[in-house]
This record gives sequence, structure tokens and C-alpha cells, in this order.
Amino acid sequence: MKEIGLLSLTRFGDLVQTSPITSGLKRRYPDARIHLIVKARFRRVAEMLPSVDAVHEIDGDALAQSMSDPETPFLDSYRMVREIVGRLREVSFDLLINFTHSRSSAVLLSLLRAKRTLGFTMDRNGVRRIDNQWLVHMGTLVRSRKLMRMNLVDMYLGAADLLGQGERLSVNIPGSARQLADSLLTGPGPFLAVQLGASQDAKTWSIDHYARTLEALRDRVNGLTAVLVGVAAERDRAEALRAACPKVRMKRLVGETSIEELAAILERCQLVLTGDTGTMHLAAAVGTKTCSVFVGLGNPYETAPYAEGHVTMHSRISCAPCSHLVRCGYPACHDDIPPEWLADVVQRLIEKRSLSSIAAPERADLLETVFDETGMLALRPVHARSPAVHDLLGLAYHRIFLEDLAGIEWSTEQIWRAAREHFGVEPETWGSLVPEDLVDVLGILESHAHKGKLLASNLAALPQSEVPGYGRQLAELDAAIYALGRAQPFAAPLCLSLEGESESLPGEELAEIAAASSANYARLARRARHLRQILEGTGNQKDRAQQLREGNS
Repeated sequence: MKEIGLLSLTRFGDLVQTSPITSGLKRRYPDARIHLIVKARFRRVAEMLPSVDAVHEIDGDALAQSMSDPETPFLDSYRMVREIVGRLREVSFDLLINFTHSRSSAVLLSLLRAKRTLGFTMDRNGVRRIDNQWLVHMGTLVRSRKLMRMNLVDMYLGAADLLGQGERLSVNIPGSARQLADSLLTGPGPFLAVQLGASQDAKTWSIDHYARTLEALRDRVNGLTAVLVGVAAERDRAEALRAACPKVRMKRLVGETSIEELAAILERCQLVLTGDTGTMHLAAAVGTKTCSVFVGLGNPYETAPYAEGHVTMHSRISCAPCSHLVRCGYPACHDDIPPEWLADVVQRLIEKRSLSSIAAPERADLLETVFDETGMLALRPVHARSPAVHDLLGLAYHRIFLEDLAGIEWSTEQIWRAAREHFGVEPETWGSLVPEDLVDVLGILESHAHKGKLLASNLAALPQSEVPGYGRQLAELDAAIYALGRAQPFAAPLCLSLEGESESLPGEELAEIAAASSANYARLARRARHLRQILEGTGNQKDRAQQLREGNS
């Protein structure tokens, strides 16, 4: 393995989150050159990542717009793609990984010279394909956000076969940037970095809430200086905050630092108060603890800082986090994080005191990041509380899917123990906390899956004349499975995973497609049975090896 490329045409924070992959690939292939293909405006971020040997910049925004805008002439799009491909085809990649979930990136990946590709690509018929089970699972995650609980960095590590290797976020900071930070932030502090903006308005906490938090902190933490950071477009927010709390000591650096200098500023601070932002990930990469407020689209289970000891909070309102397809007209979740209560959290974090005795918020969760026994990032509630249905099912789905994705064995005792520790729920009470029809739906799904496995396994041996009839039966069976997922949303991850796996069946030969399809149905049957046993409290009545044999039979 000599040339490895990562295509990451995403935002600043997403790029920082690829640092465990670049360092992990270099550790595994020390003689390989690691290439990053990024948007031009994030070149300097890419150059800070560890183990990166070459950065290739493209106008990713223009490329995406050109390929999605029906008004753009085809020849213009073709010329742009040809120019980009012409420059990148100078490198013959042994491995090219695409972590960008867009049509334009899939087209680009399919046109480059690579012995092996991984991730989102395009087949010869122009259909986008995903050739990795971890990245297929990402489609299930984003469509069932309350039930799927897995950090995106772990998913990227899993896709690159680096899960459990101990890789962490990191960036390189030049000495000149550290010297500037030391000159700007003088004295003992403490310094609290505050990032006011976010990539989307729906993820941005209000200026009033930040002002009330800082006002409450002013009299509690001696010598506190709020260091306002962010891009130039957020200067108006900084001025509004200054006007809202004029007595708070502030250092305004919004739009005044390069990305390297921002990293050094964050490293110099004792804590970072932020939303779900790239600044949050950069702070984690330089070793500074964060306190992050997740609202709107933000989901800490997906994008909390990939490091231990960070604190996040989010609303328990039924619609949180927002769907990517919804535009909220009344963001009530923003008011579920009380500013004065948050000030107490921030004070304790700055003073390195325990959060265990802090009052539990009425309508929000306070969570700490930890690495669990599998080596993956998890969120541990600071306060035990009565669970919602998705809380319990989230624990179960995580381990059930992880078995297929990473071969990590689990036991019902592990899931029940987590439910007991987090929510005070005993195994025998699970059934009373979930919808009455869910166990029945899981039984029907298991039956459908066994039928699908049988039909699919027979496809390759059929005479050609009978194949269309079997195909229609499978299509009707899939329609019934997807309808069950829509009728019972708590079973949706099982149905959505089959849908995603079916859309990315490998190969073109009937025997290969039939074998892969049969395996998909077998996984669905096993997942449905395991979830049903967990809910019924019967998951320990059978030997695990026997369960796996039955799931593949």
C-alpha cells in the first residue's frame, strides 16, 4: 500500500473528525503516502491533520452546484469534472476512501484511478452505490436518529477497519500560533472560549441565552474572561453579546485568527462553551474540554467530541433532534437548557469539580463522553431518570447492529445492566415500557425475513423463466417489510437497514446477488429475534452460539 487517498468534501468539523483515520492509516501503513482531497477553503485545516503527506484542493461547492443545478449546461459540468479529474489522476491510488455523502463526490470517486475504492461511489449505470456496511448503516442512522446511537468517528473508523485501535482526534499546532495565543491571553485566567455561531441557524443557541449564562458566571468565577471565537461572519453576534452583558470581561477574537491560531487559542483556554460546531471538535483535538449545547439538528450521539470527559446536553422534547427533512417553526428545544443552570455546570467544569450533585434539568439530558468496553465513544447520563422508549431501544439497537458490523459479541446482561444504571429499569419491566404491538411486529418481521432468505437462496438455481416470478415475490415481501417499519417506527431501524443493504447489493451475477440478498434477510431475522428476546426478558434462555446458527440457517 503506497498511495492512500481520503475524499472529504465536507465542513471544517467533519474534516477534523477524520484525523483518527489519517493517523490510523499511517500507523498501519507507515510507508504509504496519505492524500487528502478537500474543499479549497479548508486546505489549511487539512494541513494540520496528523500524518497527511499531500493535500489536493478542489472547488467542491462549485462542483456540487454544477452537478445538481438543472440550469447549468452539461458541457460546463463536464469540463469542470474533467479538469478536476485530470489533476487528480496523476496519482494512482492503491486505496481511495470517500466519506462525503454526495452525488458529486460519488461521481468524482468513480472517475479517479484507484485499485480499490471504499465508500460512496457510482457504478457504470450511473447509480450511486455504497460498498461498505458501516457506511450503509450511516443511512439507517440519519433516517432514524432517535434510535441509532453511534458516533460518526467510530463509523468512519469502522469503515476503514481501524475500530478499537485507540485512535483519537489530533491536530498539529505551529509554534508561532502558540506564541500568538500566549500574547493574546495573558494572566492566570481562567479563560472560557465561547463559540456563538454554528453551521446552521437551527443548531445555534440564542445570544440571550449565552448572555444570561455569562452574567451568571461573572460573579461565580473570579478572574473569568470570555474569549469570543468564530469566523468574521459572526462579528455581529459578538457585538450583540457584548451589548447584552457589558459587565462581563471579554476578549473578542471573532474573525481575527487563522485556523492554526484558533487551535492555539483553544489550547490556551480552560474550557470551551459552544454548540455543535467545528470549534468543538478542534478543541477536543487540542486537548481542551468542551461544554456543548446541542439544539435543533444537533445530535450528541452522532457528533459529540470524540474524546473522554467532555460534557454535552440536549433537549428531551419528543421531536429532538430535528429531522434533516424538517424546517422547525418553533424551536422549543432551545429553551430546555436553562442558562443559569448551565452556568453552574460551566463553573464546576472550570473548577474541576464533580457534576454528580448538580440539579437535574427538567427537560434536558446532561451527558458525559466516555469510551466503553468496545473502545467506542458513548454518552453516560450524569443523572439517572425514567426512560423514554427510544432510550431503551437505543441501547439494544446499538449492540445488535454492532455485532454484524464489527463482530463484537454482546449479551443481554450488558444491555440490561446499562438500562439499570442509566434509567433504573429492570429486565422484567422492559415489556411494559414499549408499545404493546412491537413484540408482535418483530415476530412478523422475523417470519418475513426467513421467507425472504429462502426465496433469495433459491434464485440462483432457478430456470431463467422462473426468476421474474421470484423477483416479484421478493419485491412484494420487501414492500410488506417496509410498510411494517412505517407503521411501527420503533422497528424502523430493522426495515431501513434492509432497504439500505438491498440498494447496495454487490456484483452483477445472479448467484452473487442472490447470496448477498439471502445474507441480508438472515441478518434481519436475527436482529428482530434478538430485539424481541431482549424486550421479553428471555435473551438468556438460549446459548448464544445456537442463536447465531439459527440466524444463519
